[in-house]
Amino acid sequence: MASLISIGECMMELNATDTLNFKRSYAGDTYNTAVYAKRWQPQLPVYYLSAVGTDNLSQEMLSQWRAEGLNTQYVLQTPDAQLGIYAISKDSAGKRCLSYWRKGSAASQLMQLMHAQGVAETLPHFDYVYFTGISLGILSDDDKQALLDLVSDLRNKGATVVFDPNYRPLLWESKEDAIKWLTLAYQVTDLALPGMTDHKALFGHANHTEVVEFVRALGCHEIVVKSSQDGIYAYDAHAEYYCAIDGNSPCIDTTAAGDSFAGTYLASRMAGSDILTAVEAAADVATNVVKHVGAIVD
Repeated sequence: MASLISIGECMMELNATDTLNFKRSYAGDTYNTAVYAKRWQPQLPVYYLSAVGTDNLSQEMLSQWRAEGLNTQYVLQTPDAQLGIYAISKDSAGKRCLSYWRKGSAASQLMQLMHAQGVAETLPHFDYVYFTGISLGILSDDDKQALLDLVSDLRNKGATVVFDPNYRPLLWESKEDAIKWLTLAYQVTDLALPGMTDHKALFGHANHTEVVEFVRALGCHEIVVKSSQDGIYAYDAHAEYYCAIDGNSPCIDTTAAGDSFAGTYLASRMAGSDILTAVEAAADVATNVVKHVGAIVD
Protein backbone atom coordinates (compact mmCIF):
# COMPACT_ATOMS: atom_id res chain seq x y z
CA MET A 1 0.00 0.00 0.00
CA ALA A 2 1.39 3.40 -1.02
CA SER A 3 2.19 5.83 1.82
CA LEU A 4 1.92 9.61 2.16
CA ILE A 5 3.69 11.98 4.55
CA SER A 6 2.49 15.56 4.90
CA ILE A 7 4.86 18.15 6.40
CA GLY A 8 3.77 21.39 8.05
CA GLU A 9 1.80 23.07 10.81
CA CYS A 10 -1.60 22.42 12.32
CA MET A 11 -3.09 25.16 14.49
CA MET A 12 -5.95 25.55 16.88
CA GLU A 13 -8.87 27.03 14.94
CA LEU A 14 -11.25 29.34 16.77
CA ASN A 15 -14.42 30.00 14.77
CA ALA A 16 -16.64 32.79 16.05
CA THR A 17 -20.19 31.66 16.80
CA ASP A 18 -21.19 35.08 18.16
CA THR A 19 -19.50 38.19 19.56
CA LEU A 20 -18.14 36.45 22.66
CA ASN A 21 -17.90 32.75 21.80
CA PHE A 22 -15.74 30.63 19.55
CA LYS A 23 -15.95 27.01 18.48
CA ARG A 24 -12.60 25.25 18.82
CA SER A 25 -11.15 22.81 16.32
CA TYR A 26 -7.81 22.10 14.65
CA ALA A 27 -6.71 23.00 11.14
CA GLY A 28 -3.78 23.89 8.92
CA ASP A 29 -3.20 23.40 5.22
CA THR A 30 -1.00 20.30 5.36
CA TYR A 31 -3.07 18.77 8.16
CA ASN A 32 -6.29 19.41 6.26
CA THR A 33 -4.80 17.76 3.19
CA ALA A 34 -3.73 14.72 5.21
CA VAL A 35 -7.21 14.38 6.76
CA TYR A 36 -9.04 14.58 3.44
CA ALA A 37 -6.62 12.10 1.87
CA LYS A 38 -7.26 9.66 4.71
CA ARG A 39 -11.02 10.14 4.49
CA TRP A 40 -11.03 9.54 0.74
CA GLN A 41 -8.93 6.37 1.04
CA PRO A 42 -9.21 5.12 4.66
CA GLN A 43 -6.80 2.24 4.01
CA LEU A 44 -4.08 4.69 2.90
CA PRO A 45 -1.18 5.05 5.38
CA VAL A 46 -1.00 8.81 6.01
CA TYR A 47 1.76 10.23 8.23
CA TYR A 48 2.01 13.75 9.60
CA LEU A 49 5.39 15.36 10.23
CA SER A 50 5.11 18.38 12.53
CA ALA A 51 5.93 19.66 16.00
CA VAL A 52 3.74 20.50 18.99
CA GLY A 53 4.22 21.38 22.64
CA THR A 54 3.87 19.17 25.68
CA ASP A 55 0.96 21.14 27.17
CA ASN A 56 -2.58 19.86 27.48
CA LEU A 57 -3.86 21.53 24.30
CA SER A 58 -1.03 19.95 22.32
CA GLN A 59 -1.96 16.55 23.74
CA GLU A 60 -5.59 17.12 22.78
CA MET A 61 -4.49 18.03 19.26
CA LEU A 62 -2.44 14.84 18.97
CA SER A 63 -5.44 12.83 20.10
CA GLN A 64 -7.56 14.44 17.38
CA TRP A 65 -4.96 13.65 14.72
CA ARG A 66 -4.99 10.02 15.77
CA ALA A 67 -8.78 9.99 15.79
CA GLU A 68 -8.62 11.03 12.13
CA GLY A 69 -6.48 7.98 11.45
CA LEU A 70 -3.18 9.83 10.94
CA ASN A 71 0.08 8.21 11.97
CA THR A 72 1.81 10.59 14.42
CA GLN A 73 5.01 8.67 15.13
CA TYR A 74 7.06 11.42 13.48
CA VAL A 75 5.44 14.30 15.34
CA LEU A 76 8.00 15.98 17.58
CA GLN A 77 7.24 17.56 20.94
CA THR A 78 8.99 20.33 22.85
CA PRO A 79 8.30 21.81 26.29
CA ASP A 80 9.54 25.19 25.08
CA ALA A 81 6.80 26.08 22.58
CA GLN A 82 3.08 25.65 22.02
CA LEU A 83 0.51 25.52 19.24
CA GLY A 84 -0.16 28.28 16.77
CA ILE A 85 -3.69 29.69 16.87
CA TYR A 86 -5.92 31.38 14.32
CA ALA A 87 -9.40 32.83 14.66
CA ILE A 88 -12.14 33.24 12.08
CA SER A 89 -14.58 36.11 12.53
CA LYS A 90 -16.62 38.49 10.38
CA ASP A 91 -16.43 42.24 10.01
CA SER A 92 -19.39 44.63 9.97
CA ALA A 93 -19.99 43.85 6.28
CA GLY A 94 -20.07 40.13 6.91
CA LYS A 95 -16.67 39.51 5.31
CA ARG A 96 -14.58 36.71 6.78
CA CYS A 97 -11.52 37.89 8.74
CA LEU A 98 -8.58 35.78 9.91
CA SER A 99 -6.32 36.59 12.86
CA TYR A 100 -3.14 34.59 13.56
CA TRP A 101 -0.96 33.92 16.60
CA ARG A 102 1.73 31.56 15.34
CA LYS A 103 5.14 33.24 15.72
CA GLY A 104 7.47 30.97 17.67
CA SER A 105 5.08 28.02 17.50
CA ALA A 106 6.44 24.53 17.96
CA ALA A 107 5.91 23.79 14.27
CA SER A 108 8.06 26.79 13.30
CA GLN A 109 10.94 25.01 15.11
CA LEU A 110 10.37 21.68 13.37
CA MET A 111 13.66 21.47 11.50
CA GLN A 112 15.70 22.45 14.56
CA LEU A 113 13.93 19.81 16.63
CA MET A 114 14.47 17.20 13.93
CA HIS A 115 18.18 17.98 13.89
CA ALA A 116 18.47 17.92 17.68
CA GLN A 117 16.61 14.62 17.96
CA GLY A 118 18.17 12.96 14.89
CA VAL A 119 14.77 12.30 13.32
CA ALA A 120 15.62 13.05 9.69
CA GLU A 121 18.03 10.13 9.55
CA THR A 122 15.37 7.71 10.79
CA LEU A 123 12.64 8.55 8.26
CA PRO A 124 11.82 5.58 6.04
CA HIS A 125 10.77 5.60 2.40
CA PHE A 126 7.43 7.25 1.62
CA ASP A 127 5.75 7.00 -1.75
CA TYR A 128 4.47 10.58 -1.65
CA VAL A 129 5.72 13.63 0.25
CA TYR A 130 3.50 16.71 0.50
CA PHE A 131 4.49 20.22 1.59
CA THR A 132 3.42 23.79 0.85
CA GLY A 133 4.53 27.39 0.76
CA ILE A 134 3.17 27.70 4.28
CA SER A 135 5.37 24.79 5.40
CA LEU A 136 8.30 26.92 4.21
CA GLY A 137 6.97 30.34 5.17
CA ILE A 138 6.79 29.71 8.92
CA LEU A 139 10.49 28.73 9.05
CA SER A 140 13.72 30.72 9.30
CA ASP A 141 15.82 30.85 6.13
CA ASP A 142 18.22 28.20 7.45
CA ASP A 143 15.28 25.96 8.28
CA LYS A 144 13.67 26.60 4.89
CA GLN A 145 16.81 25.21 3.27
CA ALA A 146 16.86 22.31 5.72
CA LEU A 147 13.28 21.43 4.75
CA LEU A 148 14.11 21.52 1.05
CA ASP A 149 17.14 19.32 1.72
CA LEU A 150 14.93 16.86 3.62
CA VAL A 151 12.41 16.76 0.79
CA SER A 152 15.24 16.20 -1.70
CA ASP A 153 16.59 13.32 0.39
CA LEU A 154 13.14 11.69 0.51
CA ARG A 155 12.85 12.19 -3.24
CA ASN A 156 16.21 10.49 -3.73
CA LYS A 157 14.81 7.55 -1.74
CA GLY A 158 12.08 7.20 -4.37
CA ALA A 159 9.31 9.50 -3.13
CA THR A 160 7.11 11.54 -5.43
CA VAL A 161 7.27 15.11 -4.10
CA VAL A 162 4.06 17.16 -4.19
CA PHE A 163 4.07 20.93 -3.65
CA ASP A 164 1.34 23.57 -3.40
CA PRO A 165 2.68 27.16 -3.20
CA ASN A 166 -0.21 28.33 -0.96
CA TYR A 167 1.12 31.89 -0.94
CA ARG A 168 0.34 33.88 2.22
CA PRO A 169 2.00 37.34 2.02
CA LEU A 170 2.20 37.82 5.81
CA LEU A 171 4.58 34.86 6.11
CA TRP A 172 7.21 36.41 3.84
CA GLU A 173 9.60 39.33 4.19
CA SER A 174 8.76 40.42 0.64
CA LYS A 175 7.30 39.19 -2.60
CA GLU A 176 10.84 38.65 -3.89
CA ASP A 177 11.63 36.47 -0.88
CA ALA A 178 8.56 34.33 -1.55
CA ILE A 179 9.41 34.01 -5.24
CA LYS A 180 12.92 32.85 -4.39
CA TRP A 181 11.88 30.09 -2.00
CA LEU A 182 8.81 28.90 -3.89
CA THR A 183 10.88 28.61 -7.06
CA LEU A 184 13.44 26.52 -5.18
CA ALA A 185 10.59 24.34 -3.89
CA TYR A 186 9.29 23.74 -7.41
CA GLN A 187 12.77 22.57 -8.40
CA VAL A 188 12.52 19.58 -6.05
CA THR A 189 8.90 18.83 -6.98
CA ASP A 190 7.40 16.13 -9.20
CA LEU A 191 3.69 16.91 -8.85
CA ALA A 192 2.74 20.59 -8.61
CA LEU A 193 -0.61 21.99 -7.46
CA PRO A 194 -0.34 25.71 -8.26
CA GLY A 195 -3.23 28.11 -7.79
CA MET A 196 -3.92 30.69 -10.48
CA THR A 197 -4.42 33.41 -7.86
CA ASP A 198 -1.01 32.74 -6.28
CA HIS A 199 0.79 32.83 -9.60
CA LYS A 200 -0.88 36.05 -10.72
CA ALA A 201 0.09 37.72 -7.45
CA LEU A 202 3.67 36.45 -7.36
CA PHE A 203 4.83 35.82 -10.91
CA GLY A 204 2.40 37.90 -12.92
CA HIS A 205 1.16 34.91 -14.90
CA ALA A 206 -1.95 35.81 -16.85
CA ASN A 207 -3.34 32.33 -17.57
CA HIS A 208 -2.92 28.65 -16.86
CA THR A 209 -0.69 28.15 -19.92
CA GLU A 210 1.91 30.53 -18.51
CA VAL A 211 1.77 28.79 -15.15
CA VAL A 212 2.30 25.37 -16.72
CA GLU A 213 5.21 26.56 -18.87
CA PHE A 214 6.88 28.09 -15.83
CA VAL A 215 6.41 25.12 -13.52
CA ARG A 216 7.28 22.54 -16.17
CA ALA A 217 10.55 24.36 -16.91
CA LEU A 218 11.48 23.88 -13.25
CA GLY A 219 11.16 20.09 -13.61
CA CYS A 220 7.59 19.24 -12.55
CA HIS A 221 6.04 16.50 -14.70
CA GLU A 222 2.46 16.42 -13.35
CA ILE A 223 0.75 19.78 -12.93
CA VAL A 224 -2.73 20.71 -11.76
CA VAL A 225 -3.61 24.41 -12.06
CA LYS A 226 -6.54 25.46 -9.88
CA SER A 227 -8.57 28.43 -11.07
CA SER A 228 -11.83 29.09 -9.26
CA GLN A 229 -13.13 31.14 -12.18
CA ASP A 230 -11.99 29.11 -15.18
CA GLY A 231 -11.92 25.56 -13.84
CA ILE A 232 -9.06 23.14 -13.32
CA TYR A 233 -6.39 22.35 -15.88
CA ALA A 234 -4.18 19.29 -15.43
CA TYR A 235 -1.17 18.12 -17.39
CA ASP A 236 1.22 15.23 -17.63
CA ALA A 237 3.83 14.42 -20.25
CA HIS A 238 1.21 13.15 -22.68
CA ALA A 239 -1.98 15.19 -22.46
CA GLU A 240 -4.00 18.10 -21.07
CA TYR A 241 -7.15 17.57 -19.00
CA TYR A 242 -9.90 20.00 -18.02
CA CYS A 243 -12.58 20.03 -15.35
CA ALA A 244 -15.19 22.80 -15.24
CA ILE A 245 -16.33 24.32 -11.94
CA ASP A 246 -19.96 25.15 -11.20
CA GLY A 247 -19.86 28.89 -10.62
CA ASN A 248 -23.39 28.85 -9.20
CA SER A 249 -22.63 26.37 -6.43
CA PRO A 250 -23.08 27.88 -2.93
CA CYS A 251 -19.94 29.09 -1.15
CA ILE A 252 -20.11 29.90 2.56
CA ASP A 253 -16.47 29.49 3.66
CA THR A 254 -13.47 28.90 1.39
CA THR A 255 -11.31 27.57 4.23
CA ALA A 256 -9.59 24.33 3.13
CA ALA A 257 -11.01 24.40 -0.39
CA GLY A 258 -7.55 23.88 -1.86
CA ASP A 259 -6.50 21.52 0.92
CA SER A 260 -9.49 19.22 0.48
CA PHE A 261 -8.83 19.26 -3.26
CA ALA A 262 -5.18 18.32 -2.73
CA GLY A 263 -5.92 15.53 -0.27
CA THR A 264 -8.59 13.96 -2.44
CA TYR A 265 -6.50 14.30 -5.60
CA LEU A 266 -3.47 12.66 -4.01
CA ALA A 267 -5.47 9.82 -2.45
CA SER A 268 -7.20 9.19 -5.78
CA ARG A 269 -3.94 9.11 -7.72
CA MET A 270 -2.29 6.88 -5.12
CA ALA A 271 -5.25 4.50 -5.37
CA GLY A 272 -4.72 4.20 -9.13
CA SER A 273 -7.14 6.74 -10.58
CA ASP A 274 -6.18 8.52 -13.79
CA ILE A 275 -5.60 12.29 -13.68
CA LEU A 276 -9.03 13.38 -14.91
CA THR A 277 -10.90 11.04 -12.56
CA ALA A 278 -8.81 12.31 -9.64
CA VAL A 279 -9.38 15.96 -10.61
CA GLU A 280 -13.14 15.45 -10.87
CA ALA A 281 -13.29 13.71 -7.50
CA ALA A 282 -11.18 16.41 -5.85
CA ALA A 283 -13.24 19.21 -7.36
CA ASP A 284 -16.43 17.58 -6.11
CA VAL A 285 -15.10 17.33 -2.56
CA ALA A 286 -13.84 20.92 -2.55
CA THR A 287 -17.17 22.16 -3.88
CA ASN A 288 -18.91 20.50 -0.95
CA VAL A 289 -16.37 21.68 1.65
CA VAL A 290 -16.96 25.37 0.86
CA LYS A 291 -20.66 24.93 1.58
CA HIS A 292 -19.76 24.60 5.29
CA VAL A 293 -17.95 26.67 7.90
CA GLY A 294 -14.49 25.58 8.97
CA ALA A 295 -11.65 23.56 7.50
CA ILE A 296 -12.62 19.99 8.40
CA VAL A 297 -16.21 19.11 7.58
CA ASP A 298 -18.13 15.86 7.44
